[in-house]
Amino acid sequence: MAMKTKYALFLLTLFLISGCISSNTGKQFSGFWEGPHPANKDKKFYIHLTLHHDTIAAEGFWTDRHFYTEHFRVDSVSVHDDSIRFFIPNWNCFYLGKLSGNQMLKGGFSCKNEAFDSVNLHKNNGAEIYLTEAKPGCQKSNYQYKYRVPTATKDGIPTGRFQSKNNSLFVDSLVPEIIQNKYGRLNSFLVIKDGKLICEEYFYGYTRDDLHPIESSTKSITSLLIGIARDKGMIGNLQEPLYKIFPQFPELKKGQYQKITIENLLTMTSGYEPEYKPYLDNDRLAFSLTRKLIQQPGKGFIYDGGNPEILGAVLKAKTGVYAEEWAQKYLFDPLGITHYDWHLYRNHGYPCMGGSLALLPRDMAKIGMMVLNEGEYNHQQVVSKQWIKESTSMKTTTNSPGDNYAYLWWDIYLHSGKKNYKTIWANGLGSQFIYIIPELKTVIVTTGHNYEFDSWAITKGISKYLYLLDN
Repeated sequence: MAMKTKYALFLLTLFLISGCISSNTGKQFSGFWEGPHPANKDKKFYIHLTLHHDTIAAEGFWTDRHFYTEHFRVDSVSVHDDSIRFFIPNWNCFYLGKLSGNQMLKGGFSCKNEAFDSVNLHKNNGAEIYLTEAKPGCQKSNYQYKYRVPTATKDGIPTGRFQSKNNSLFVDSLVPEIIQNKYGRLNSFLVIKDGKLICEEYFYGYTRDDLHPIESSTKSITSLLIGIARDKGMIGNLQEPLYKIFPQFPELKKGQYQKITIENLLTMTSGYEPEYKPYLDNDRLAFSLTRKLIQQPGKGFIYDGGNPEILGAVLKAKTGVYAEEWAQKYLFDPLGITHYDWHLYRNHGYPCMGGSLALLPRDMAKIGMMVLNEGEYNHQQVVSKQWIKESTSMKTTTNSPGDNYAYLWWDIYLHSGKKNYKTIWANGLGSQFIYIIPELKTVIVTTGHNYEFDSWAITKGISKYLYLLDN
C-alpha cells in the first residue's frame, strides 16, 4: 500500500474515537492555517479555526498576492488529541491533519474517487489583517478609530486637516461604520474637499501603493480619452456612423446597423444585445461589432460591455495608437499617473476598455479632481471644459429610477439631509467608485472587494452623512 494511503488511513482511524476538545488542544488549533494553490504560487487558501467553548468552528478564504479574493465554507470540524478533520463542501473533500509542533498541520485531502493528496498547512496568524480585520485590533471591544491627517507625498495631491467640525464629523461617523463592515468589504476610502485630501484610509492590509482594479470605472476613463481625441480634432461629429469608421465590416452597412453612431456607444443606446464580458471572445472587436441588435439604435439605454470596446477601436482608428498609449501621453502623464496596469484581457493589441484598468486610489482621486475642476489639473487644461460639461451631463434615462447616464459617466443625485446633491459618478462593480459632487467641491473615492456583498451599499452610507460636508 502506498505511503500516502497508509497515512490517510491512519489519520482517519483517529476520528473513530469521539472526544471533547480541551481548551489546551483548542488553543493549539486556533488561528489561520495557510495552504498552497495547486498551480499558482501567488494564490493561497487559509483555514481559520476558532475555539468556542469545547467546539471548533472554521471558515475558509482564498487570497491572491495575500489579498482576499473569496470566502468558502468549512464544515464538520472534528478534533481528537493532536489531530483534526474538516470537510470543504465546494471541493467535496475532507482534510485530515496531525499537529507537527505548533506551526504545522501535517496531512492532506481525501476526495471521493481521487488519491490522497498530501498538503501540509502552516500557521500564519499574520493573515488576519488581510482577511478578517479592517484595521489592526478593530475587533476588540475597546477599539476606537483615530483620524490621521493624510500623508503628503510627491504625487502632487495637497493634503490637509478638516476645515470644519462638520467635515470631521462626516469622517468620524462614516469611517468607523466602514471598519465595522456595515458597507461590505471596502479596501480604501478617500475624501478630497476644497482641493485637499482630508481623509485617506485603507483597510484589510491595503496601502496607498497597492494597485486596485477599478472595474467598470474604466468606462469613464474611456469617455475622457474620446474627449481628448475630440478636443484635438481627431474625432469630429459624434453622429458619425460606425460603418464609415470600420469599412472592413460590411455588416455595419446593413439594416439598423448603419444607424449606430459614436454617440450611441457613449450613451449605451447602440441597441446591441448586452454582453458584459466581450473580452472573453477571441476577436473582441469583431464580436462586439457584429452582435445581434435587439432594439433600434438610439431608442433606449441598454448597459453593455461591448460599447466601450468598440470605442477603443474608434480611438485607434482615429488617432493611430491604442488607447493605453493615448492615455499615457494625454491623460496619465499630465495627471502624474505613473503606476497602473492595463494588461488584463488585452486582445489583438487593444486594452479592455470596459473594466480591466488597475489604478492607485490616489490616482483615481486625481481623475475626480480634474473632472471637478472642469478638465484642469495642476494649472494645465487636460480635457476641455466643453467636453467635461458635455460628457457628464444627462443624456438618457436608465433602467434604475433616478440613475441617469451621460457619456460613460453616471448622472445621479445623492439625497442627504434635506437636499439632493448632483453627482458625477464612475461606477465599478465591487465598490470601485469615484463620486464627484460639484456643489460641495468634493471628490470621494472608494475601492473594495464587494463582489459577494452589495457593491453599492457605501453609496447609502455616504448619502447618510454627506450633508455634513455642506458648509
